[in-house]
Amino acid sequence: MSNKLILLSVFLITAVFISGCIDGTKSPETSGQALIPTTGLPAGFTYMGTHYADVEIGGKSVNATEGVYRIGEDDIYIQVIENEKPDALMEQYKSDFKKQFKSEYNPFEEVSFNGHTATKTTDFITMKGEQKTRYSIIWVTGKSMVIVGSSSDFQAVKDLATATGH
Repeated sequence: MSNKLILLSVFLITAVFISGCIDGTKSPETSGQALIPTTGLPAGFTYMGTHYADVEIGGKSVNATEGVYRIGEDDIYIQVIENEKPDALMEQYKSDFKKQFKSEYNPFEEVSFNGHTATKTTDFITMKGEQKTRYSIIWVTGKSMVIVGSSSDFQAVKDLATATGH
């Protein structure tokens, strides 16, 4: 009787492990991980970890794999959003971003690194009663849209974006 119980337990455990491997869900370690550097970081950066995050684009919540980094007192993120139409997703993101500004202000500027162009975004927030400038960089690579930022130090954002290798 105990052999049957052990055999049944082995089959159940095997079924659970197999179903977890083929259910189509991706872990942060595999999904978008190639664009999230963990070693060879620019001077001053510390990799804090990777997790899933939700990003609001076009009034919808989209899943992203997010790498978290610290430089000094600042946390900077790399968000990788996998999508069948990443160019359209980036245009929607830019449209949403531009809507924050009531004037004709253009928050976008083209920047280059790693042999391609990307878009630098400039935003303004109020912290402790002072207006601060915040920068991010966005671009598309393959089937992914990548967002790096935000920080008041544009060079730190660009250095981290460059560390993606894409």
